[in-house]
Amino acid sequence: MRTVRAVCVVAALAAGCAALPGAAAALDPPVASCNGGGCGGWFRSAVAVAWSYNSSGVTGTTGCGAASVSDDTGGATFTCTVNYGGSFVGSSVTVRKDSTPPGVTGSAARGPDSNGWYTSPVSFGFKGEDGASGVASCTSGTYGGPDSGSAAATGSCTDNAGNTGSATLTFKYDATPPTVVGVPSRQPDANGWYNHPVDVTFRGNDGGSGVIECSPAVRYAGPDASPAKLVGQCRDAAGHLSAPTTVDLRYDASPPARPNVTWVHRGRSIALSWTRGKDVVRAKVVRAPGPKRAKPGIVYQGKARRLVDRRIRPGTRYWYQVVLIDRAGNEAAKTIGLRPATGIYVPAEGSIVGKPPLVQWSPVAKARFYNLQLWRGNLKLLTTWVTHPRVALRGQWSFRGQRHSLANGSYRLYVWPAFGTRRNPRYGKLLDQVSFVVRLQ
Repeated sequence: MRTVRAVCVVAALAAGCAALPGAAAALDPPVASCNGGGCGGWFRSAVAVAWSYNSSGVTGTTGCGAASVSDDTGGATFTCTVNYGGSFVGSSVTVRKDSTPPGVTGSAARGPDSNGWYTSPVSFGFKGEDGASGVASCTSGTYGGPDSGSAAATGSCTDNAGNTGSATLTFKYDATPPTVVGVPSRQPDANGWYNHPVDVTFRGNDGGSGVIECSPAVRYAGPDASPAKLVGQCRDAAGHLSAPTTVDLRYDASPPARPNVTWVHRGRSIALSWTRGKDVVRAKVVRAPGPKRAKPGIVYQGKARRLVDRRIRPGTRYWYQVVLIDRAGNEAAKTIGLRPATGIYVPAEGSIVGKPPLVQWSPVAKARFYNLQLWRGNLKLLTTWVTHPRVALRGQWSFRGQRHSLANGSYRLYVWPAFGTRRNPRYGKLLDQVSFVVRLQ
């Protein structure tokens, strides 16, 4: 703001200023300029004050030299007086300067929600202090994310001179609950199923305040279920509780029913049959001695209910273990021991042969020799005595003075063990009899 003051001094006061010759032109007051322009308002940089006036008839001046303002001030007043031959005309101007931004402070509309963390949008206001031109306006705002342990809200204030100051508030913000997963301590035992106790641990993840606690680990040991549901949650430092997570476990620790096993000796083979429940997915048969060595070995794996084991040795005792396995890998087993096969094992009962067969039977302890008889219907075709438990039949032979040949048809074989001597034999009970059919090629 500029204040102009005019002073008129004349020798004869009663005559007045208008009585002076040329007064309207000569007595114009001096005019101030600031930095080459007007002096009103507020300046934010150093101000150079200069005066201009009509120099015609000037006999002297007071305060009309150049001046400057470098410090902030609410008003520095300068006065210029011009002497026109004893008549004095003066002007005054007030210069205001403010180059310092206001000091700014900010505050939240409320305190943290939990453990020093804000968990929902919060408003911030800012206020300023200015010792020169005074604060004209300040900003405000609301923070609603992203989550951060060093979130920032910045505001500003502007003074009447146009200087702007700012301030930044840092705070912790987390509006997002943690996520959680349940982790079993091991892989399923079989086919996606667990068949013995398993631990499940709950683990959380939080990108803001961090997880501070989760549901304790759970050990599941039954009952059988498909699925068993284990639920857990986690909490972060800002107090958020995660949505529940569910871990589905398929659990079956109950073995299937034990099989009922039956068997039949058939010559050089053993036929096994077993029962199985609906929950059984496969069976396994282990034999001792095994197929290749004395150690037990697997002779069958699959879904069947029957096995014909043709890889046996006459006179050998065998143990068979039938194992039933359900979908969860549970097992139920039954073991049977079979005495050595006795009797005629080649040819097998009811077999069909295309050439004269080799007859073999299991040896009898202490037998000195054996009597073998071949019959067709009610006709005995052959009686022979041998020291070893085998006879190779021929296509043609003589018996009791008659020639016989092995023609197509049905035959029966009988074998007795003999003790003592050929002259004085003692025959044991009938060892075995088998029927077979000849179909010559």
